[in-house]
Amino acid sequence: MPINVLKKKGAKMSLQEAQERIAKLKNLTQSSNPHEAELATAHLNMFDLEKVRYPKREEEPVQVNAKGEIHRSASAVEVLDDVPERPHHDLGVVEVEQPPKQKKVDWEALHAELRDRAQQIGADVLVNIHLKGTVKQRILCATALRFLTPVELDEIKQSTKYEDDEKAYLEEQKERRDESFAPPID
Repeated sequence: MPINVLKKKGAKMSLQEAQERIAKLKNLTQSSNPHEAELATAHLNMFDLEKVRYPKREEEPVQVNAKGEIHRSASAVEVLDDVPERPHHDLGVVEVEQPPKQKKVDWEALHAELRDRAQQIGADVLVNIHLKGTVKQRILCATALRFLTPVELDEIKQSTKYEDDEKAYLEEQKERRDESFAPPID
């Protein structure tokens, strides 16, 4: 499948779909119906390829407290289907329980409360959301993850630098031994 067929996550259409839409609008501008041609021309002039190809990004509300720490809203905590490839730290399982007196499950409220709890412990992402409990006790659970910052990644690299250098040295020594004991090539 060609790359231009793929739709970016959150985008309205793929590149191929956008090109097809432009071609249709250009054909409609040649229509014998003057109203249809005028409308197609207006749509073609307003059609923004960048806007339909790339997902809409909204500014996240950010609050800074007296200590200078940044607090994001709970809606900034993303919910993902799979564990992200980006380096992260597992913060553990977050659980919220439906009030026992409430008969009907309010999924929106449970999800919002789950995101609030995740935000309170500093999570960036929730994965593996599932329901546990009994018929009367409904508990919504998810695994909370926090992405590692560049500073933390650099600290990890620095802490493992000695081991990495030692492995490289031993590998080089092994290659030298292999070369010295290898039979000659005729």
